[in-house]
Amino acid sequence: MAKTAILSEDTARELVESYASLAAWFYQMSDAMRRAGVGCDEPTEAHRRAYVAQLTSSYPELGAIAAGLAAPRLFVPPPVFVGPVSVVENAGVVVAAPPVERTDGPAPPPLVDPAAVRY
Repeated sequence: MAKTAILSEDTARELVESYASLAAWFYQMSDAMRRAGVGCDEPTEAHRRAYVAQLTSSYPELGAIAAGLAAPRLFVPPPVFVGPVSVVENAGVVVAAPPVERTDGPAPPPLVDPAAVRY
């Protein structure tokens, strides 16, 4: 049964930001675990219910919807592939020499030792 829920713009923004952050962390962690040769178990139904309960306490306006979720489905967002990175070579780039100190003007004042200054 479909219901229409009216959410504030702030709530919708927070949910989208949370989803994006969670998805990004999931794939970063999965990649790090894969490279380390370590695996992990998928979340159990009890874990998923606990997250729905947390969502209900964080967003009370979603309480009625969350109460209707007896067993939240297992969901993994699709991975995001970052486009290829172009490599910039320094071929043909000439680095200019640093400027030469001028000696035709007055010399700069000598450095002052702060410990020798009396106030």
